[in-house]
Amino acid sequence: MDKEDQLILEIDANLFDAFWNTYGKKSHLTYEFIKKIFLSVDLKYKNFISNRSLQNIILKNLNVTDIAFYVCEEHLFHKKFFKDEDLKKLENNEQYAQELIQLVFDKLIYNDFDNVLGYPVQTKYAVEISTLSMFINQLFQLIKGIEIKNIKDKLLIDIFIKCFLLMKSTLNQLTDGLETEAMSSWRTLHELECVLKIIYDSNEEVSKAYFRHLEYGAYHRGEINNEKEKQRIAEQLQNDMEILQVKKSNKEKFINYGWLHWVSKSINDEEVKFNFLGGLQKLAQLTNYRKWYEIASDVTHSTPLLVYANKHYLYHSTLCITYESFFRIETLFFQYAQQKMINNPTYLNHYIQFKKKYKNTVETIYSLMIKDNRK
Repeated sequence: MDKEDQLILEIDANLFDAFWNTYGKKSHLTYEFIKKIFLSVDLKYKNFISNRSLQNIILKNLNVTDIAFYVCEEHLFHKKFFKDEDLKKLENNEQYAQELIQLVFDKLIYNDFDNVLGYPVQTKYAVEISTLSMFINQLFQLIKGIEIKNIKDKLLIDIFIKCFLLMKSTLNQLTDGLETEAMSSWRTLHELECVLKIIYDSNEEVSKAYFRHLEYGAYHRGEINNEKEKQRIAEQLQNDMEILQVKKSNKEKFINYGWLHWVSKSINDEEVKFNFLGGLQKLAQLTNYRKWYEIASDVTHSTPLLVYANKHYLYHSTLCITYESFFRIETLFFQYAQQKMINNPTYLNHYIQFKKKYKNTVETIYSLMIKDNRK
């Protein structure tokens, strides 16, 4: 090993110690053993990539954390099969150490070096991805400053968080070359956005109804074991169905969507149905997305579109409608945060400054994408 390689390994050894102080200590593993395995794998992998092209050395090099996590997780798994008093004997077993080194090395090769990619249209560094991702991360920061005071607050916060996660998931899938899966994720996001809009615009009784129907669902799936609880929920479910004059044949639909009847039994003289298109989407006044919802459903239900969809078309379409969902959800959340953070405006003021700085950028990016989609 030349001096340059030795220096790199010494740097990695110091970086491992930093890793150990933040994660390793919590794992209750033996520092000396894990570090020994780490250094062996680190050297083996560096020797492997140094024999490849310069491009691979630049693109396929791994950071210390990647290797260290692999080592810790593998040893934690094998540790389950040994009593505490036998663990020292295992760690002193040279054959086990060599097998662990080879196993981690193989995973680095097959999961990282030879990782199968979906040939994405764009990477996470593309402006349309990175800018929206930055905004979503800022929304996560803003949510920290909101105090939950009632059941509606709890429900709204939980839905907002899930919406933010779904938007991030959609972006991540797009940059992994999984355009069809991203479209399916947008479908779920759209459904949840409809729930969000309805809950946001309704009184607290609707939030209570939502949680009751969550309980009805758990009861219907057989998740409730306590007999008294089962009886209580069954009686409440029957009572709600009688109040709202729901037929027994619609019981399952009522369990899933019946909370909507606490919002309204009709809209524009049409009965609210126990489904998404005739219920949730209609009450949320987002029926203009029916076309995109149906395309996303075709992908989700494994029609030929799932296999043979045009990657570029799906990438740009999914990204555009995700931006549109973001604009609406961000508007609701910003309004909500302004109402809830009057007495503690620190997080809000930070977000306001951030929004002033980048609002025009994110809107310009969206406008350009829409223009490109029309060509």
